[in-house]
Amino acid sequence: MLKDSAQIKTYQMSERSENLDFEIRDWRIRNPIVTPHRHEFFQIHVNVKGGSKHGIRNVESTYPDNSIIFILPYRVHYSIPAENPDYHIINFNRSFLGPNLTANLFETEELIALEHPEIIPFLYQGAINFNFSDEQFSYILKLVQQMHQINSMRNMGWRERIRGCLLDLIGYAMETYSTEINRQLNTQSNQSTQTESFKRVIQFIDKNMSSNLTLESVAHSTFLSPNYISQLLKQKTGLAFVGWLTMKRMEKAQELLLMTDNRISDIANEVGFEDEGYFTRRFKQKFNFSPSEFRARRRH
Repeated sequence: MLKDSAQIKTYQMSERSENLDFEIRDWRIRNPIVTPHRHEFFQIHVNVKGGSKHGIRNVESTYPDNSIIFILPYRVHYSIPAENPDYHIINFNRSFLGPNLTANLFETEELIALEHPEIIPFLYQGAINFNFSDEQFSYILKLVQQMHQINSMRNMGWRERIRGCLLDLIGYAMETYSTEINRQLNTQSNQSTQTESFKRVIQFIDKNMSSNLTLESVAHSTFLSPNYISQLLKQKTGLAFVGWLTMKRMEKAQELLLMTDNRISDIANEVGFEDEGYFTRRFKQKFNFSPSEFRARRRH
């Protein structure tokens, strides 16, 4: 399934969705990516009609009717649709479920599951296949149709209503597969999904984002060599140091634009940009909207 990590593209929300926070669509709207790739956002495939092949966790599987695939950000995967498929795609960024979703996705699975159980199905997809009976899946489809309808209107309160449907879908999958999930949690106890040194690097970046970070300064503060950090980032995320740092800064900027009324200049400083104009250019380059436009779109 996998090829050289440096050749695996990481997609951002603006490249695969019409909206920057949440999108739901059926299979006809956009062609799937059939080669291994990652993306920065959460994704859910709701398979009404099976037969499509998905590669995830180094295993290619054919998923049946009435199944769901939960894809964690930065997890390498691909999708090969069946003939005459029928499925829905749900994309949402990390802040959509709420500001409390602050877990670092490279921490131990046990720790993430304890602090943020709403992403448990994403952690264990591939180890667990989320397949449902006709009766169970009819309930899931009702939630999917509700999300389609609410998203098409986007009236006041739409985020809260869709968030409720989304959490209901995730919670229903967890309830249905509670035995398998508990088995995975017990198996994963005290096992790390990433190296301690890598966790140390990304934690340091998260805590010092407003500083003038360089590869050398991060290496010095984490007692690692610059080359080693570069290799770790490339291996684990597919991004070079500058790409990872920029992505994390933009992710934090999105959160601040949505959750606060802080001035854009203050937000720029908080995420490590001394010049507001440069921050605005980089933000627009990544998301195709200026920070003020992004804030207006997210709040309408």
